[in-house]
Amino acid sequence: MEAKNQKAKLTTVAVFPKGYFLENLAVRSNNSLLVTALKTREMWYVPPAKPGGQVEPMLLFALDYPPMSMVEPEPDVFYLCTSDGYATHASGLQRIDLRGWKPGQVICPELVLTFPAAVRALNGSCLIGPRTILVADSFASLIWRVDLSDDGRGASSSIWLKHYSMLYHPGEMKPEQPGVNGLRFSKRTSYVYYTSTVLKLFMRLRVDRET
Repeated sequence: MEAKNQKAKLTTVAVFPKGYFLENLAVRSNNSLLVTALKTREMWYVPPAKPGGQVEPMLLFALDYPPMSMVEPEPDVFYLCTSDGYATHASGLQRIDLRGWKPGQVICPELVLTFPAAVRALNGSCLIGPRTILVADSFASLIWRVDLSDDGRGASSSIWLKHYSMLYHPGEMKPEQPGVNGLRFSKRTSYVYYTSTVLKLFMRLRVDRET
């Protein structure tokens, strides 16, 4: 048996250019990574690394707006939230199909949804059903629901939940700090979990897994 107080071993897998703001990541089935870079509005690919080894990250593409979180409803098909939270608030959902993709091949994200005018700053996201995504809106103090079309090339959005625990207080901190932020769903317990940065809260909400 392993010692109870044994510490985890941390190793450097990849190094990005100085000054980068790495926002989020997704782990693919082959242990490669997709990593979003906020300030430079980029998506990066990190090849699988051998134990103790280091690899070179590869730039996949740049976007019009900052990339935030992503989900994977089906193997190697990702949906990426983009959001210009500090300026125009323009926000969308991009489809990235990596089925059969090889490093070095061109990737063209496909816009499947433009969020309505009420959107302010998309942040964390999670799958709550096979084709249903929840997305935190840090400056609108709410969570969006996104339903993908059958073919995955279209989507509709609606406000799923708005609650005082998600509140954003503009002007209190610089730079502006998000309200509702990280977002995850546990199939085992049927709870949605979210963090709220401004209020320093960690919340959960039980949902009906059938509906």
